[in-house]
Parts: sequence; structure tokens; C-alpha cells
Amino acid sequence: MSEELDRDLLRRRALGWSLACPEIAPGVDLGRDLALSGGDSGSDLARVEGIEALNQSLAVGLTTGRGTDLFNTDFGFDGLNALAEETEPVMVRERVRVSIITLLQREPRVRRIVDVKFADDRLGTPVPGSRELDVRVAFEAISGDTATVNLGQVTLGG
Repeated sequence: MSEELDRDLLRRRALGWSLACPEIAPGVDLGRDLALSGGDSGSDLARVEGIEALNQSLAVGLTTGRGTDLFNTDFGFDGLNALAEETEPVMVRERVRVSIITLLQREPRVRRIVDVKFADDRLGTPVPGSRELDVRVAFEAISGDTATVNLGQVTLGG
């Protein structure tokens, strides 16, 4: 039992912790806010740790424009530029995919990327009239855990 406890402690230490900032309206809006948790001495800021902290960090990174954080201009997702600049749907999808891979490669807690796929399982031309991309990313963390982050629906330009 002690060995399992030590392994869990090492996993949490390797993946870190963060303040919990859940989506305000999941499935409707990408906005996030800090969460409170109750405790013996009243309310305090809620925390996430381990793989949940890494997933949250990646989800925030994938919904933040690269360079928009004044304190860390290398943080964020450059795929938003693809949505604004590209006119060909196939090129938009490929640039978004490359931008996701780049973001994950910059995250030191990600050991390797397992898969980046669009919900419709296609890298070709989107369905006519479709203006959204639903992207899922699977990766392996430095702790050995595997996880999936859903970018959600990214609206294509226009």
C-alpha cells in the first residue's frame, strides 16, 4: 500500500497543481472562472492536481490566442490565426492540427502525443456548409498517464 501511495505522490508532484478554473457554461462558451470550495474555515479557492491540472492547463492553452498573455507571450494556441488567415478548409484543418501539436510539444509535462484527430475522423475537406472543427487530442504525460483533451468546436472563419 505504501508503494502505491508513493507512486501517487510522485505523479502529483510531477504533474503539479493549479487553481481550479472550470468552464462557465460548458458546451456553450469557452470562458472560465475560478472556483471556490468549502472547508473547515470557510470558502477557499478550489484546486486541481495531477493529470486534471495538466488537462486544465492544456484546455486553457488551446482556448487562448498565442501571444495574448502579456506575462507569457509564448503561451497559447496559434491555430486561431489559421482560422482567420486561411481560405481553404483543408489548409485550415492542417494548420489547426499543427498548432495543437506545437502547443503540446511546448508543454514539459507531455511526454508524447498519441493522436490528434477531428471528431469526424477526417483530415480531408469538411462537410459542405460546416464551419466548426471538433478536435480531440490524446497524449501521454511524463507520469505515464494517458489523457484526452477536447478542444471543442472551433468556428471556421467567415
